Amino acid sequence: MTVDNVTGIATLKEGLSALRAAELHDIRKKLQIRNVSTMKKAELIDFLSEEIPSLLRMIIRYFDERRIHILKNIIASDGVISGHKVTLEELEYFPKTGFMFTGMHNGKSAVTIPLELLPALREIISDKTILKDAKRNTEWIRITRGLLYYYGTVPHNRFMELVEKYTAVSEDNSAFFRVFYDAMECYQEIYADRYGYSYWEVMNPLEVLEEQASRKNIDYYPFSKKQLLEAGVTDFVERPKGYSQLLSLLMKEYQMSNEEAKEIVETCIIQVKLGDLPSQLLGFLQTQLSFESFEAAQRLMDALVLLMNNTREWFLKGYTSMELFPEDKKALLPLPDKKGEVISLQTRQKIGRNDPCPCGSGKKFKKCCGNE
Repeated sequence: MTVDNVTGIATLKEGLSALRAAELHDIRKKLQIRNVSTMKKAELIDFLSEEIPSLLRMIIRYFDERRIHILKNIIASDGVISGHKVTLEELEYFPKTGFMFTGMHNGKSAVTIPLELLPALREIISDKTILKDAKRNTEWIRITRGLLYYYGTVPHNRFMELVEKYTAVSEDNSAFFRVFYDAMECYQEIYADRYGYSYWEVMNPLEVLEEQASRKNIDYYPFSKKQLLEAGVTDFVERPKGYSQLLSLLMKEYQMSNEEAKEIVETCIIQVKLGDLPSQLLGFLQTQLSFESFEAAQRLMDALVLLMNNTREWFLKGYTSMELFPEDKKALLPLPDKKGEVISLQTRQKIGRNDPCPCGSGKKFKKCCGNE
């Protein structure tokens, strides 16, 4: 079948042949295939072409419902779908599975599965055990995403303790970590280092852990399972008290579209999580807005303080400053007179966090240069 002038591929060997030798060896390692590390590219292609079909069920049992849905779409489209139907992160991930491939044709991207594998895959994704595993895997992924969205960074020695408060893992510990690391590679929303596991927007895990450790009198905020599952959805942004007020103010008083206003409010929320002080947030807003009067600036500051006081913070282990310090709310300093630094709303050249990065990577700005 052809989609957007992109034709699918017939055989697994054809798909593997388009990969570099290093990529083929990465697939071999991921599939835990041993004793073939000395094979040349041609030999490895032949070997993997024989081995991978028998490993499809094992590979897919670690998928979540999102990837099962994509598989179903590809199978229903006779082995090929447009790359526009998946994220850039997923496009990077699929070739690492060993049986899903990506490519360009006349400037259009596509995701393909060899036609010879479709009958076996059709049977696998209809299996009740596979679908049950996918549901379980989805819960595991969303719980861990949700935890790290709210806590920022969790050290290795506390991670499983927190996860198991919300979802059963102990009997499937090895499966959990296979699912977890595979999802990290696919969605790029969590990363691991020597300090622990972190949400992708955390800039300095050590700083987060040190700030958390300095608050020995409080434990991690006790979220409900429902809250974590909601926060575990891709691109989730919390909407604390103050969100709608600041959004409405930006749209009404600064003639912003809903999308423009959301970009600014959501940037403010992540900056609060990163530990920015009120004065730093005000400085950011001064580069985005032109204040018509002191009263207008004061209205903006009031809405901003409300948002900051009710945003869940990484340094506070998921609590808001309002919950921990109700008598010591954040306050903004008087608006500094820096007229030369104000950028007019009408003339500013702004890159939104969800806009394509200007570096040309194809990723969203927030996941590329905007995360440096």
